[in-house]
Amino acid sequence: MSTPARIRSRFLFVVCLAIAAAASADAVAKPLLIVSAETGGDVVVIDPVKAQVIERIKVGTRPRGLALSRDRRRLFVALAGPPKSAVPAGKAAAAPTGDQTAGLAIVDVTTRKLSKQIATPRGPFSVDVLADGRTALVSNNETNELLVIDIVAGSIKKKIPIGAEPQTVATRPDGKVVYVATRAANELALIDPKTLSLLGRVDAGLRPQTVVFAPRGDLIFVPSESLPSITIVDAKKQASKEYFLVQGLPKTPPAALQSAVFSRDGKQLYVTTGGGRSVVIVDPVKKATIGTIDVGGWFLRGIAISPDGKKLYTTNGASNDVAIIDVASKKVEARVAVPGAPWGIVVLP
Repeated sequence: MSTPARIRSRFLFVVCLAIAAAASADAVAKPLLIVSAETGGDVVVIDPVKAQVIERIKVGTRPRGLALSRDRRRLFVALAGPPKSAVPAGKAAAAPTGDQTAGLAIVDVTTRKLSKQIATPRGPFSVDVLADGRTALVSNNETNELLVIDIVAGSIKKKIPIGAEPQTVATRPDGKVVYVATRAANELALIDPKTLSLLGRVDAGLRPQTVVFAPRGDLIFVPSESLPSITIVDAKKQASKEYFLVQGLPKTPPAALQSAVFSRDGKQLYVTTGGGRSVVIVDPVKKATIGTIDVGGWFLRGIAISPDGKKLYTTNGASNDVAIIDVASKKVEARVAVPGAPWGIVVLP
């Protein structure tokens, strides 16, 4: 090959590498939403830029809470299993099989395939994964336990009595304490992730729904469903610090705080309002409502924020859609139809 030909060949090779690298970077940066569809029995992958569903993955009966592994390669799904109403009065529930099994589903994010399903008693609600990558913690709000699951062995390692109606499970950013909101006990239960034992309990308002850490991890904000309020817990002293009422909520239909997420700079807290059909914007320092986003839809539960902080996403279970919201304008840009009662939501990457 002549020298000019070699130069042209190398030039084309470099150009191709640059194009491939740019395409790869775009693919990595492009956000995807993963939503659990409770009555659909699947998790739904959504392209929020195109505002369309790109895939549905069957995982089991009544998928609810979602969690991603630290490397973002595995998705963990809490499967509530058949509802109580499915069992006739006076008869024992038949042993569930296949996708009727309550428990924990594990999805390979890269292949978008169900890789494992681990059976548990009926009633899983939320899930989190410890730093070891092989231990999942699943709240069960029918048995009032926290289930410690060995992901590799595919079995329940331990059951921890946790309090009435455990809901969200969340590990503190430093990994030293796990918190579980116990809705009917009005508390946060504290778990030692090393010994997998109960450390104590902290008052958390009336019917606490979720656990949200401030960006520094020193404070926990706990929205309450019954009384529209947020309890602030000191994560170092393990004590309730104060609470404040969330103002500006619609009275008809009645609002009930559900889930929350912080803005990327930590200056605003966005909270879904269930039947209130809106997201309230709270200043965590002033402890006051500073805005409302009229989302519409029906029963706003889950909420997530884009990696750049410019978009919010809400799951609207009763209206079977996911809303895509522009943070700057506080307007709904698009709705994605998600049949099957969308429930939980996480964002990739």
